[in-house]
Amino acid sequence: MKATLWTLAAGGILLLLLTLLLGDRAVIISAQVAYWSSTLVVLASFRSYRRMVQQRLEAGMIPETGADRDLIDRIEDPHDLYGEEEEETEEKSVREMIREEKQRMKKQRRSLSQTARDTLPAFSLWRLGAYGILAVGFLFLKSRHQLHLGAYLIALALPLVLAIWSLMYREGKQQNA
Repeated sequence: MKATLWTLAAGGILLLLLTLLLGDRAVIISAQVAYWSSTLVVLASFRSYRRMVQQRLEAGMIPETGADRDLIDRIEDPHDLYGEEEEETEEKSVREMIREEKQRMKKQRRSLSQTARDTLPAFSLWRLGAYGILAVGFLFLKSRHQLHLGAYLIALALPLVLAIWSLMYREGKQQNA
């Protein structure tokens, strides 16, 4: 996470220098507001996702599926459609098969409380606050007639691209080591 933070900070400084050289005041302000508010959204999303995964791990909600199957088999056949199970000698009627499938689907249904409990971490205060800052920044620029849409949109996407690049670079570095 520290490498991602450094990458985002360096990207912000580089964007500031680039807009100082190339743009007028509206371009500089639009790019900086968009970049830093988008950076807050990315960091808040990472934080809330990490917290959600940790809570699920602690609660045991992430089951260990397919422990007896190797990795390639899980990738090629994730639902074990071509598994090596014993075939039944007697044929089942279509109605029986449909009935069994419906019963299996009923067992997999989730209650409203389970769904609410799982989606609650998606609405973290950090993320809502970051999106609020993004919206207020946009409205501020619009009301002051300082919004340069091209610079704003490019700077809005830049933190996401840099964060993904930083994570992929670190993952590639770890695989090579």
